[in-house]
Amino acid sequence: MRPSYQQIAELFALPLGPGEPAPKEASRVAGRDADESEQLGRACLSDGDFEAAIDHFRRAVEQRGGEETHSVMLDLGNAYEYGDRAPQAYRQYLKAVKAKKDNPEPLVGISDLYKRHGRYREAIEHLQTALELEPESPFLLFKLAETLRSMGEPTRALAAALAVIQIKPEEPFYHYWIGDLLITLGQDSDAIEALRAAIELSPGDDFLYLRVSVPFWRSGRRSEAIKAIRLASDLDPEKNVYHGLLEAMLTEMGQIEEADLESARADQMDRYDHDTLSRALAEMGIEA
Repeated sequence: MRPSYQQIAELFALPLGPGEPAPKEASRVAGRDADESEQLGRACLSDGDFEAAIDHFRRAVEQRGGEETHSVMLDLGNAYEYGDRAPQAYRQYLKAVKAKKDNPEPLVGISDLYKRHGRYREAIEHLQTALELEPESPFLLFKLAETLRSMGEPTRALAAALAVIQIKPEEPFYHYWIGDLLITLGQDSDAIEALRAAIELSPGDDFLYLRVSVPFWRSGRRSEAIKAIRLASDLDPEKNVYHGLLEAMLTEMGQIEEADLESARADQMDRYDHDTLSRALAEMGIEA
């Protein structure tokens, strides 16, 4: 059951007040012309069949008499990158940069390659060059935030992410991401506010209630933490992990009889549930 506005308000103590479908079996079909080959290549790319995507994009180039359009340069670069063929991907992205210097997309591709190989400074340099072309791009700013976080610069990552929500405040994922980062930084009050914004924008996402339970608990707001997990369980009653969490949290609070009511479902948790439970309890400081 989706939480009502009143339930969300009570949790945070607030005043009440298109894309084209992919062709079937695209990997087995040959494009009749360059445009169709590109379409099939993108369908294979979307399906994760990177080798077939490469074949389609190469065929598109042949069908154009050897002419490699900027879009195909990027598509081939993406196919090579996701297919773990980094040298070829790098060459494709470089060609795309030279062909169209005002397009940030190939710079992002090069940045991703550097990031995947742990070369964060080079990754950031290319993102900063891309941002010079589109300084107000939420996508580019968020890529910068992700890369900074990966390289162990959470404070700089937070600054970049906050710039994102100044431009695109209606996207719940960005608020969630900031809240998650603030949890790792130990800034629980701010994490609650960020996750509250995410929940208000996406009240049906049970995972958000799970995440906000952590800073609630660590802030001493244990009843709100319990309430958040109960709301998450209401949203997805099939998830046994919420019962495991309630059992552990209620036990920690000395509410043994209530905790026992959760044990039957908690005993049905699978390995993934146990991993989720262990992470949440570790963040809360509860011994498993």
